[in-house]
This record gives sequence, structure tokens and C-alpha cells, in this order.
Amino acid sequence: MRPIRVMHFRREVPTGGGPESLILDISRHIDRRRFDLSVAVFGRPGETTDTPLVAALRRTNTPTFVLPARHRLDPRPARRLARLLEERRIEILHSHDHRSNLIAWLATRRRPTIQVATLHQPLRRYWWLWHWEVLDEWIWRRFDRALPVAAAVRDEILARHPELADRVTAVLNGVDLGRFRPGGQRDGVRAGLGLPPDALCCVTIGRFLPDKGLSYLLDAARLVADRRTDVWWVLAGRGPLEARLRARAAELRLNDRVIFAGFRDDVPDLLAASDVVVVSSTSEGCSVAILEAMACGRPVIATRVGGTPEIVDQGRTGIIVEPRRPEEIAAAVMELADAPVRRAAMGRLALQTARERFSVERMVRRLEEVYLELMAARGTPGRRPSSPVSVCR
Repeated sequence: MRPIRVMHFRREVPTGGGPESLILDISRHIDRRRFDLSVAVFGRPGETTDTPLVAALRRTNTPTFVLPARHRLDPRPARRLARLLEERRIEILHSHDHRSNLIAWLATRRRPTIQVATLHQPLRRYWWLWHWEVLDEWIWRRFDRALPVAAAVRDEILARHPELADRVTAVLNGVDLGRFRPGGQRDGVRAGLGLPPDALCCVTIGRFLPDKGLSYLLDAARLVADRRTDVWWVLAGRGPLEARLRARAAELRLNDRVIFAGFRDDVPDLLAASDVVVVSSTSEGCSVAILEAMACGRPVIATRVGGTPEIVDQGRTGIIVEPRRPEEIAAAVMELADAPVRRAAMGRLALQTARERFSVERMVRRLEEVYLELMAARGTPGRRPSSPVSVCR
């Protein structure tokens, strides 16, 4: 039997993120005997040529196509994607964000392509994006399958659209456990960051965007600094809020306690150098940063948003706090700072949980099952692809 031709489609983000990690992990672990995988990305000219995702995909021998777009309303990516789908005879097109969903929908209007969308976030995040979110919801509701990354997002969808019960399948994210080894290059990374040997290191990894709640994290760092001198914070990533966050750290007199580490391609080693991983988001689907921390055997302090309560076992693998509450983040950090034995126990259980529930192999196998279900249903004339609502566990 010939492989099923699948293409993933994503707006390229030079600073990377969860969807990029997901696509790359799929490329590494999908069964190439059953699935012929390719990836298309679009973005402004010059932004998509040498990005980490494109370079990494090519290292996995995944055919990768770049579709330049001059501006947000440029119609050329849809036309080029339509030609690409025809040339490669793509059977399943899998998109990952508002704009890629729109372009995918436009490109497949005259083709019998199965359409799948992964929903990485809750339905409503920013008031200034409401027009995109409303349009996006109208679009993916017409796809053959929507794949929210958390049961909480699935439940939100079905509360609004119960008629979609047979076309919504929650597939929780997974991580490549083989990349994360507890211990790692701890001493060398800490020395490179300039951390004192006895410092308690709190690491945050992600794009510097409003929904990451990093201003609240800095406020928490100030509260901790007023009580302790041995706690340091490492913020790894880039994004449009970087200059503002650096200014805020200086305003709070945190320059000697907060390190802006920039984009890192050594995330496993950076996590190994940490003592606690802090995720201060105001909105999440299924946080890859949390899963990576667990895979490295690190306890997590995370906000109660999206699918986080599905991932973090309160008090056992981490501490869940309310969003936008820097005082709660600070209290959790100080609680764990005084309890090295507890931190170690939480880290061990977090690693065990990651191995049992959140391996990338489990995620990819579930995704493959969805693809096979959709192809089988498409083979029946007049039948819409469907399966019971389910969660990858």
C-alpha cells in the first residue's frame, strides 16, 4: 500500500514556538512507510529561508517548501499552495494557526483535500484579535477534523458547538524524551550564564508575547528578591516584548537577578541547569515548555490556564497558581527554594509522568490514527469523516 501524502502548513515564526516544535517532532517520528510527509511554510521574504524550523526539517529529509508573502492579505501563498497540493497530490493538509487555516481553506476550494487543523490555544485570547479568531472559528468548523491540544480546549469548543462532537479530537502534545536527560550539561551551562554555584535557578522558556505573562513573572521576581538573595531568573527566548521586558526588569532593579538568555537551541541543557521551571502564561493550550521541563525531571510552577491542570499534578509534579498573580508565583518559588528534597521528589515524579503520558511517540501514533480514520471515511462515498471525541492519554 502506498504512503498517504500529508502536508503540514504553518506561518513561519523566526523565534520559534510550540507549533514549530510539534511539526519538527512529527517529522522525526512519523512512520515514513505509511505517510509521505512534507511541510510548507509562509512568511515575508527573507523570514523563511534560514529559520530554525526550515533548517531542522531539511535535516530530517522532509521536503520543505517556502511560500513568500509580501503582506498579510497577499493572495499569492494561497495560489502557490494550491499548485503545490496539485503537484504533490496531497491527500491531507494539516494547518496550525489562524492565517494558515485561512490560506489552506482558500487553496483547497477546488480540491478534494482532507483538511485538519491543530488548535494550539483556547478560542479567545486577545480582544484585538477577535476578528481573526471569529473568522478562524468559522473556517476550521468546516474542516474534516479539529485537533485541540487539550481537553479543556475541546470542552470549550463543544460547549459552543455541540454539533461538532464527531469532528473534534483532543490530541495532547508530546515531547521527544530522548532529547532530555536529567543532569545534562548543568555546571557548564550555569557557568556560561554567570550563575553563582549555590543559586536557585528559575528558568522560563518561550516567545516574549503578551499571553506569556512575563511582566507578572518579573513582578514576582521583585517580590522574591526582597526576601532572598540566592534566587536567579533566566528568561530564554525572543519576541516583540523583549525591549519592554528588559526595561521593566531595569525599572524593578532586577538586572543583577534576571538574565535574558536570548533564543537557545540547547533547551535540554538549559533545563538541566535549572532548579525550577516557571510558566506564567495568561493563556495556554498544552504548554510544550511544561512538558519539556517534566521530561528533564524538573518541578514546574505554572498558571491555571488551558490544559495546564491536565499536565501538572498539583503538589506532586509542580505547583499551580492563578494567572496574573505575581504574589502567588513568588510564594511558590520561595516554598520550593526551601525544600530541595521535595523539589527532587517532584522532579522524579514529573519525569515518570512524562514518560507514561507525554512521549512524542504516543502523540504521533494518535495523530497517525486520526489520519487513517479520515482516509477510511473519505473512501466511503457521501460519508463525512468522523470519530468519537477522544483525548490522547
